[in-house]
Amino acid sequence: MSVMISMILLPQPIDVPSAAIERELKSRYPELGLVSETDESGARAFQLKDGTLVLGNIQAPIPWSDLEGPCATSLLWKDAAAEVQAHQAHFIVTVMSDLNKVDQAILLTKATAAVLAACEGAIGVYWGNATLVVPKNLFLDFCTEVLPHGPPLDIWIDFRVGWQTKTSSGGFTQGMEALGHMELETQESPEKPSDLRQRLHGLAGYLLENGPVIRDGHTIGQNAREKIRIVYSDSAFGSDKRVMQLQYETAAKPWWKLW
Repeated sequence: MSVMISMILLPQPIDVPSAAIERELKSRYPELGLVSETDESGARAFQLKDGTLVLGNIQAPIPWSDLEGPCATSLLWKDAAAEVQAHQAHFIVTVMSDLNKVDQAILLTKATAAVLAACEGAIGVYWGNATLVVPKNLFLDFCTEVLPHGPPLDIWIDFRVGWQTKTSSGGFTQGMEALGHMELETQESPEKPSDLRQRLHGLAGYLLENGPVIRDGHTIGQNAREKIRIVYSDSAFGSDKRVMQLQYETAAKPWWKLW
């Protein structure tokens, strides 16, 4: 049995009645098969068909040192730094199950959404596996509009990209490892950051849908002329785990032109 967690940010210490959480679990996600609820030592446990949801009420904020970086780089929360830094308490949402990593992430996402919806004052979610902060309404929108059709990559994975030179970009993912895959990295891509982000996003989605089918030495590309070799290597961005490095052997269509 494995464990996966998220955290719900609260403006002040509050409690949410179990009945409200049960109502949201049953109405939003009847497929989770809520069986029972118990309360021991201040932690509430909800037994579901495929696992257990445990909710811990922590009457203190998440340390700012854990959140400062995610807030500074957030693309999903415009005023993240000011709003997140003001939180004074949080819930720890834990799911324990024997599901595979992707299905467990789906279970955690649904459980988090149910608690979030039941908690009127909640301001957002810290998805620690990807070091992402997501405002409440946006998280619920992803659960309603994206999750029914496939993995909600943007609240599971941080796609961190940027310029390396005037004509090349680089970047990496954070969150793939928690989903059972190697993180993705690349340097000196001829693409602008927005296109590189789209490429990493598409590759991550392909891997989550099909499994670890891209092996060391395989090549990928959007057409027959574009060749990007996948190399299993040490991280260039500080990760202590092996990563899937994208190496551009024949250039992707560059964003710039020589006149």
